[in-house]
Amino acid sequence: MRPRPLLLAAAAAMLLLGCGSGQETVDFGAPSGGGGGPVASDRVDATLAPAPDEVPPRDARLFSGGWPEAAAFVAREAEEDRPTLVNIFASWCGPCRSEMPMLVEAEAANPDVTFLGVDHQDQLEDGEEFVEEFGVDFATLHDLDGDVAFEVGGRGMPTTVVFDADGQLAGRVVGELTESSLQGLLEDARA
Repeated sequence: MRPRPLLLAAAAAMLLLGCGSGQETVDFGAPSGGGGGPVASDRVDATLAPAPDEVPPRDARLFSGGWPEAAAFVAREAEEDRPTLVNIFASWCGPCRSEMPMLVEAEAANPDVTFLGVDHQDQLEDGEEFVEEFGVDFATLHDLDGDVAFEVGGRGMPTTVVFDADGQLAGRVVGELTESSLQGLLEDARA
């Protein structure tokens, strides 16, 4: 069976999105192309995820886990009426390295928002070096399988999402953050 040109073009586009400097911002409050609000895949509710064996502590450093652990973390914060910003990164991703100092500063400057880092499909030792190098003080997960990115619609690296204080996905940026896009996500989290 011969590959179809449209499928090849779609596959090439998805490859180009991976670990690039481009950016896709999703506003979950605006109507989608069909004109009826967000598409179903954007309606992520962390409070409905399967319960993990253990909820990562707030001081977790590369806690082994995937979507159930990340969702439980977000749900616990939502129980305390706190929004959560989740940044999905990898040590091998240049844009991830570029944006991390800004995220570390933003976490310190925004104590009303909980930050969670997710080391995506990375060797644990490389993730440990990354977290140490950038002085990441917020909680981090080591997601070897890449479950978190899949569940939140991450189609490239890095991906940053925010959940509001109800545990609902409120915004997403695929690609390297800018000061403006980070500020927009923080506003979405608080809305």
